[in-house]
Amino acid sequence: MTTATPSNLPPAAEGLPLHCVNHPETETYLRCNRCSQPICLRCAVRTEVGYRCKACVRSQQEIFYNALAADNWIAFGLAALVTLIAWPLVAWLLRISGFLGWILAALVGSGAGASLAQLIRNSVGRHRGRYLRHFTLAGILVGLLLSGLLTGLLFASFLAFFSLGGLFFLILVIVTAYQTLR
Repeated sequence: MTTATPSNLPPAAEGLPLHCVNHPETETYLRCNRCSQPICLRCAVRTEVGYRCKACVRSQQEIFYNALAADNWIAFGLAALVTLIAWPLVAWLLRISGFLGWILAALVGSGAGASLAQLIRNSVGRHRGRYLRHFTLAGILVGLLLSGLLTGLLFASFLAFFSLGGLFFLILVIVTAYQTLR
């Protein structure tokens, strides 16, 4: 099956349906407004300028992503290192503050996630990547596990630094960092 380009498109007669490029059994009257290939409603993506095929939308989005493969690993390592260092301190502070820890977690959690995201963004040269946030999330989780293991070895209890307030703080950090790196 060959893909149609604007130069070799069959002329559409008035009122006769075309067949979708990706779903040949589906008749359509719709064309991508960039490459002019016939597309069905399952393949069409609505944009500000009209309907486009998924391939054209993806190629347009690739312009905005300029991160290198090393940037993903920098984000992973930095997130793991910051979490490894900061989590025992934050968890200890939240644990000793009792109910005030919940309020502290609510007030500081999102700010900590945004700060982590900005630190990562600055360390990768302000590059944007499609998977940068996923590597950051994995780094946070690895740093959390390593922190739990180290505190477990030092204080003879793996769960000594985990609490519901800490979990609430951690969720706020993860959600904010993930959304900021979008």
